[in-house]
Amino acid sequence: MKKILLASTALVATAGVASAQDLGVALSGSAEMGIFDNGNDNSQFFTDLDVTFTMTGETDNGLSFGATIDLDEAADRGEPGRFESPDVQGGENMFVSYGGATLTMGDTDGAMDAVMPEMALAGGSLADDETAHGGFDDQDGHILLGTDSGLSFDGAGDGQIARFDYSYSAFTFSVSAEQLNNGDGIDYLGVDSGDSVYGLGVSYAGDFSGVAVEAGLGWQTISDFADTYGIAATAGLASGVSFGATYSKTNLEDDVVTVAGLSDDSIDHYGLGLGYEMNQFEIGVNYGKYESDDYEVSGYGLAASYDFGGGLEMQAGYGNTEADDDLFDDDGFDTYSIGLSMSF
Repeated sequence: MKKILLASTALVATAGVASAQDLGVALSGSAEMGIFDNGNDNSQFFTDLDVTFTMTGETDNGLSFGATIDLDEAADRGEPGRFESPDVQGGENMFVSYGGATLTMGDTDGAMDAVMPEMALAGGSLADDETAHGGFDDQDGHILLGTDSGLSFDGAGDGQIARFDYSYSAFTFSVSAEQLNNGDGIDYLGVDSGDSVYGLGVSYAGDFSGVAVEAGLGWQTISDFADTYGIAATAGLASGVSFGATYSKTNLEDDVVTVAGLSDDSIDHYGLGLGYEMNQFEIGVNYGKYESDDYEVSGYGLAASYDFGGGLEMQAGYGNTEADDDLFDDDGFDTYSIGLSMSF
């Protein structure tokens, strides 16, 4: 195959691309270049490249199926060849869908993350500064476990998530599961925590007199460790203004509180978002805060972008984190990035 491609003329290569697209194979990518500061007070060059393969098909009776692999996720320097192993997630996901029902497995969101809208409502940045600050809740993991920011349990296991969605009218109902330690169970902080993460969620997306509304309610649990729930909603106006709010809460089991030496059996998160879009220009700001009797972390993020057209954007972002001394070595940090983003 490589020899054929290398020996082909531009005309043959173009025909090959068209043939691949006809078979349901699509190639997309992105590239970024600029400067950034990741919180160490040193500005650095920023370069990043990502390629995604998307494959889709349909059976004679109308059953849709497909798969996607993100090469940025698959090329894990810590675990080379991770995507080739069937018992862990390596940047790939697959789905089958019929009517309003869809089953997705692999590198996908758990039910809670899938249904809850995030508060980064407009703009974007190279280093995701507006979502990387300590007060943001992206529901991609749990702040207590160190898997990511948020109060969901996505990523607590091998990263392979199975989620079933059913859409009816403006509502989507979701249920998900993720194995811990390939189903053998795991200990968190010395507490036997079962063998799976389970989640439930429901989302709504509709339009009311020109106001686009999205809302979601989700729940996740790890047996004998903790359960967490959240609610979030956003609204977009015809004027280009958008706004939203989110709230999540984790309740820890008594054994976890005792072993971890905590004084509070719960963690709360509050978040707000505001965005504005006008022609090619977008700007967004968000604020969030995690709090319990043991610690407090808050932060805000700013992002702005200008679309030149054709897939080229100018992006700039800033993030600020404030924390108590018991959780971090200092009172906080800030980050920024600015440069060009390219979509292909």
